[in-house]
Amino acid sequence: MAEQIIKAIHGDCRADQVFWTQNGVLVHNIYELIHAVEHMDEFTFRYHVNEDNNKNDFADWIRDVFADEELAMKLEGLNDKKKYLEILKQWVE
Repeated sequence: MAEQIIKAIHGDCRADQVFWTQNGVLVHNIYELIHAVEHMDEFTFRYHVNEDNNKNDFADWIRDVFADEELAMKLEGLNDKKKYLEILKQWVE
């Protein structure tokens, strides 16, 4: 489990598991996800994370690619971009 968390934070995912955001940014690891979320507009964030469709693409990606159930669960249900970033940043510290 610890090895998977270290991989998620410091290592890149496989090329076929890269996350493509709605605005075309490619994300390979948690650091890049933080950077992408920080710089994405509200429309793009809402495209990936929204209550209307019960959608949280980033949490799903973290769970599926890095097998990090704990972080994915912390992000589920969060729709506030600022709080989302706080959780991600705390995770890598």
